[in-house]
Amino acid sequence: MSLYNHIPINFKQAELIEKDNAHFYQTPTGEIYPSITTILHETMANEKKESLQNWKEQEIAADYITQEAATIGTETHKLIENHINEVRQTDNVRLLSVAHFNNLIPFLQKINNVHGTELRLYSNAMKLAGTSDCIANYDGELSIIDYKTKRSNQKEEWMTDHFIQGTAYAQMFKELTGIEAKQVVILVSSEKEFKNGICEKYWRLQRFTDSKIKSILWCFRIIRKTSMKE
Repeated sequence: MSLYNHIPINFKQAELIEKDNAHFYQTPTGEIYPSITTILHETMANEKKESLQNWKEQEIAADYITQEAATIGTETHKLIENHINEVRQTDNVRLLSVAHFNNLIPFLQKINNVHGTELRLYSNAMKLAGTSDCIANYDGELSIIDYKTKRSNQKEEWMTDHFIQGTAYAQMFKELTGIEAKQVVILVSSEKEFKNGICEKYWRLQRFTDSKIKSILWCFRIIRKTSMKE
């Protein structure tokens, strides 16, 4: 018996391409749009940019830490994708990636009626694209679901870009299918909550309902207009 019910999508996905050292997508009709993550990076606040640059200059292992974090994030996402799609995991992965995956299992059990994982979405209206981790029911509500692996605990004010990202995916999905997601769900697994290699039962689940999604979308449109003027 399958763990998850899957609902087939009815649209053609965009194709991921690399351009100018950033992520772009080509739509089925040939338009090329930047990813939402690229736009968010380009419109990052100067204070945040300076903080990141200072950390790179002061941390001798900055490049290694950054590369390891990216690898662990990719591996954890693949473990989750294979789990939801019931695909056997054959590649070797780091123990830390497995720990993050195990951390998330209790929350993955709240997912059902899966429209897709790693869906390459796009919007002709916003001229944006991106890949959503998962679109499915979460606790019975159709949701844009995103997984994050972090080295430290996350404050809610640090999560704004993640919610903007999820909100953009919700708008793309609605434009492509006519189906409206009810909430954005961000699941965060933090290494600081591991103890002696064992995952503690500590979770941070951020959920945005309709009113908050509309507020974030308004902020996102301002960011998008600003970036286009530049």
